[in-house]
Amino acid sequence: MHNLANIYYDHSDFEAAEYWFRQASAAGHTRAMNNLAVLLDKLGDIEEAESWYRRAASGGNSNAMYNLATLLYQYGDRADAESWYHRAAVAGHLDAMYNLARLYEQRHHYDEAESWYAEAADNGDIDAMNNLGLLLRDRGATTEARRCFRRAADLGHPRAMANLAALLESEGAHREAESWYRRAAG
Repeated sequence: MHNLANIYYDHSDFEAAEYWFRQASAAGHTRAMNNLAVLLDKLGDIEEAESWYRRAASGGNSNAMYNLATLLYQYGDRADAESWYHRAAVAGHLDAMYNLARLYEQRHHYDEAESWYAEAADNGDIDAMNNLGLLLRDRGATTEARRCFRRAADLGHPRAMANLAALLESEGAHREAESWYRRAAG
């Protein structure tokens, strides 16, 4: 049922997709619940979407936890959003780790932000690598910041390239800084 719903969704037959997502959801399929919520959110039924996200998230679906947190954040419920981002991050959801780190950073909880950026970076999130570098740089840990920027820059992140270049320039490594600025501009 879930796979059939996905086919209908992919072909923009949202009425049929909704029907089959509901059938699979009624059978307890948490991915179907999450996907039904995504569809309802897309169709503008935010209240029912939130309800299905909550059901799927309570059933352990980390994508639903993340999507619920994003929905809550979008509509101003920052505390509940943070709680769901945290649950999703603990469950291994990479985007949740990054967003949780950003929330902590916005609230000036830098140790928590650093920890979650590091976790996301260790799992391959190059935006987290760059943001961790910025946080470390601002905290005076330039050696660690350089390492983060270089790691993200080596993976092709243009802002990390520019941040690495600026850090190298401030340390007097002008030639290497110029090379990174050129790569960032290119």
